[in-house]
Amino acid sequence: MNGTTDWFDVDRVADGWLQLTEGNPVLPCHSLVVEDGDDCVLVDTGLGIGDLPGMVRELTGHDDPTVLLTHSHWDHIGAAPEFADVSIHGDEQTADGSVAIDVLSDEFGQRPGQFIQSCIDQGVEFPDGFDPDGYSIDPTDGVGTLEPWEEISVGDRTLELVPIPGHSPGQLAVLDRTAGICHGADVLEPGGEIFAQFQDSDVDVYRETMARLVDLRDEGAFDTLTTGHGDPLHGDELSVLDEVQDALDSVASGEIPAETVETNYGPKLQYEVGDVVVLTKTETST
Repeated sequence: MNGTTDWFDVDRVADGWLQLTEGNPVLPCHSLVVEDGDDCVLVDTGLGIGDLPGMVRELTGHDDPTVLLTHSHWDHIGAAPEFADVSIHGDEQTADGSVAIDVLSDEFGQRPGQFIQSCIDQGVEFPDGFDPDGYSIDPTDGVGTLEPWEEISVGDRTLELVPIPGHSPGQLAVLDRTAGICHGADVLEPGGEIFAQFQDSDVDVYRETMARLVDLRDEGAFDTLTTGHGDPLHGDELSVLDEVQDALDSVASGEIPAETVETNYGPKLQYEVGDVVVLTKTETST
């Protein structure tokens, strides 16, 4: 049998930072726990399959962490309804203060079912008591609003909410200068892929985001970058940010050709620039 503790992998990625991973090997999704003294913050809530509140409680002793959602895509908001204090950027929530799978568009509606089927096909064992036939991403009501560059206190440390739109309009990074870590959510996918193919994605805005992250890295604000789905990047590995910046500039300028590829979200344009792959919308998917 597979209990919740088997569903999550836990890694310490920096002082005061734990990374909780679920969904392996189909779609590894990371939630980050930041703890200092009596304070605890949870960044993103993953797939909503295992008992995430129970895991946080087991690891930290906290029953009611503050939850910061980096953006509203389905694989980051799954367990949000299970927490009392949840906040997100205003561009990622409805006018009545809720977060749901269709806040930005209806293009994510099939993804939970596709994920479950892939897990079944690959023989993934779900936690005890989980019903794959009843799986859904439920709305979260009463969600608070986060502002770009807002600062959140966690014990003696400060978390800065850095605007990193482009992948989604209100995506926020969480920067901890004390620990030298930045959680960049989906600003970078595993293998150097850039997901700018969604209805609310914007390549030009993405370029500004990458320039912002490069500047923060160069000024020494962080030397570790965690993301929503890949391994943490450290030190010299952060040179990938320069490669991504160059790739996005090339895409925006029309210097390189694209090919149309089929994805879980329908046909998209794919650009290959060195080791970086950029996915964007087709003209018919805007």
